Amino acid sequence: MENRELHPNLQAALQLVEGIFQMLGSRYEVILHDLSHVESSIVALAGDVTHRKIGGPVTNYLLQLLQKYGDSAPNSINYRNVTTDGRILRSSTIFIRDENGHIVGSLCINQDLTDYIVASRLHQEMVSFQHPAEEDEAEELFAHDISEVMEDMVRTELGMVQKPVAYMQKEDKLSIVGNLANRGIFDVKGSVEYVAECLGVTNFTVYNYLKELRVKNK
Repeated sequence: MENRELHPNLQAALQLVEGIFQMLGSRYEVILHDLSHVESSIVALAGDVTHRKIGGPVTNYLLQLLQKYGDSAPNSINYRNVTTDGRILRSSTIFIRDENGHIVGSLCINQDLTDYIVASRLHQEMVSFQHPAEEDEAEELFAHDISEVMEDMVRTELGMVQKPVAYMQKEDKLSIVGNLANRGIFDVKGSVEYVAECLGVTNFTVYNYLKELRVKNK
């Protein structure tokens, strides 16, 4: 990650990361994001719940919150997450703003609940006549590179169409671009090129789709 000058409010939060982690313990992870650089937003972390590193990217969930709400994005406290290896987390995302209310970063805390949930389920099996219901998986991806975030978002949208790209009509591709725009993918550098490649169209076509969608939404 390149040397960068952090906003003073992020500098202040930077001093809290290690202390919060030490207070909470080893089953937690505390991460500070500089949201002016979504491709390499992680500027500080303590703990190793999601195995990410300094210089890692923003998550798809954060991108989606920012795209949907902008600077009005609410804090998201104690929501459920599932990692790619099946561990169950309780997560919180707290936004950090400047003096004008603009979001400059976020402090994210992840707690690994897997062992507690396994123990709870074992207890339930001992005292219950039926198995507990399966829990739904969360949609947040803890990636090590921003390209993983983009790939997951595009793969999900392509899967929803349920036809090969070669058989897609303009309406299919326009819908995919619109959904990806709503999820905030086009805030990521290089995303237009990646989406164009996946859809088998030119960069110019993707820009035209975005322009058409803006006009339609007005």
